[in-house]
Amino acid sequence: MKNLKKSDWTLVVVEAGLFMMVMMVLWLDEFIDLPYRFLGAPKTPYRPQEYILETASVLVVEIVTVTITLIILRKLRQNEKFLRVCAWCRKIWVDGEWVNLEEYAVRQHSLRSTHGICDVCVVKHNTKVEHKKDGQIEIMIDKSKPHSPRYWKPLQ
Repeated sequence: MKNLKKSDWTLVVVEAGLFMMVMMVLWLDEFIDLPYRFLGAPKTPYRPQEYILETASVLVVEIVTVTITLIILRKLRQNEKFLRVCAWCRKIWVDGEWVNLEEYAVRQHSLRSTHGICDVCVVKHNTKVEHKKDGQIEIMIDKSKPHSPRYWKPLQ
């Protein structure tokens, strides 16, 4: 249950508190006879077995309800960890709209992006990479031989 948020625990505590309020009404009804005092109903005798049975019933319903709520919240939080990605264009679903990867990185993680080229794409696109002194690289695509692979060893 460690992946639940503070608001989830607040919901569970409020839910349990409402069940406790129902039990308090049942106890007040048994001990001070609420209908007799406030509604003019005939006085009822004191019956401890009645309020014990009612209390036990409310507790069982409360335990089942709180347990189901915790299970649902846990599954909800697990599903939030999934990243919904479009199968065709690879956009990502964020806050009710589809955005590209760069926008997702900015919105969710406050990351900025830059561009580079991986080893596979260097070979695939017949690319030549030249490193300059200031740390910049220059990428040149050899379009004269579109299908002949050029082997390139990446820098370590």
